[in-house]
Amino acid sequence: MIDPEYQLCRRSCQYFIFDSGRLKTKDEHDAEHPVKVFPVKPYLRVMLDCLLLTAGLIPPAKARYALEAALPVEEWHNAGMLAIEKSRQILATWLIAAYCLWRAKYLAHQLILWQSKKEDDAASVVYDKDPTVARMSFMEYHLPANLQDRIFPAGASRCNLRFPSGSRIWGIPEGADVIRSNTPSVLVADEAAFQPEFASAKDAAMPAVKGGGQLVAVSSAAPGSFAQWVGAEGA
Repeated sequence: MIDPEYQLCRRSCQYFIFDSGRLKTKDEHDAEHPVKVFPVKPYLRVMLDCLLLTAGLIPPAKARYALEAALPVEEWHNAGMLAIEKSRQILATWLIAAYCLWRAKYLAHQLILWQSKKEDDAASVVYDKDPTVARMSFMEYHLPANLQDRIFPAGASRCNLRFPSGSRIWGIPEGADVIRSNTPSVLVADEAAFQPEFASAKDAAMPAVKGGGQLVAVSSAAPGSFAQWVGAEGA
């Protein structure tokens, strides 16, 4: 018998991240209580709707929080691309990491590339030797037993998490080579404005995006190809 809570998490990313109360993350700025339930903030719910919409994973009518924010949900549905220009400490990286974890756990045969300027930066989000260190592995490791996929240690290696669903999350350094050689379901460009090779990575991802994949670029503001793209797309 399939666990009812597992089914709720599988059916709704909003439930998995915010409503279940089961997803935990770590707050390095809180010395007294560093491990905490994922924070429920209205703007994060809107951002999650945008991620799900642009991936085509929810129809516009189901994008409750984006609709309440008066966003152009019909235009964004199945757009395949989302640029998020952020200030520090708004938890955007936390949210996107949780979204990628949900996709890998509950959707079959996803290839999710998390791209940072350096491989060490990607490892700090995906997996780095100990499941309690990196952001995504921490989230998975601290789920209750009925929601864990038991991927440690066999399904984990540096910059890699592999799931029983057949999905893989792979942390990579900047550049187009890995993207061009694979067909990602999702490419996340983290701090894209600080990746000198972001433009070539974005171009390499376009065939996958046109084939139904998703490109998510998130960054604090800085001059360069990311800022030019945001300006051109009005994202």
